[in-house]
Amino acid sequence: MLLFRHSALTFNGHRIHYDRVYATQVEGYPGLVVHGPLIATLLLDLLHRNEPHAEVAAFSFKALRPTFDLHPFAVHGRREGGSVRLWAQDHEGWLTMDAQATLR
Repeated sequence: MLLFRHSALTFNGHRIHYDRVYATQVEGYPGLVVHGPLIATLLLDLLHRNEPHAEVAAFSFKALRPTFDLHPFAVHGRREGGSVRLWAQDHEGWLTMDAQATLR
């Protein structure tokens, strides 16, 4: 349901995010593809929950590997001076997204 709602909220009509039959039988994916921008939002949420008063001056992210809805994935972060490195990993430990938040 979250993938469908995120698709609607962001006007992303690509069916790989909400139509399992299309994603698996037409596109050949093992499951629904989790939106990269949704994972990036979850990374920023992790930063906000752990450092609620931090002000983000810049944020960049790069998707490295698809994330599918079949298994849980994890988001992580580590403070590195005036910035925070953030990343997501799939259930097998593969790095799926790498991000950097520069703080004010």
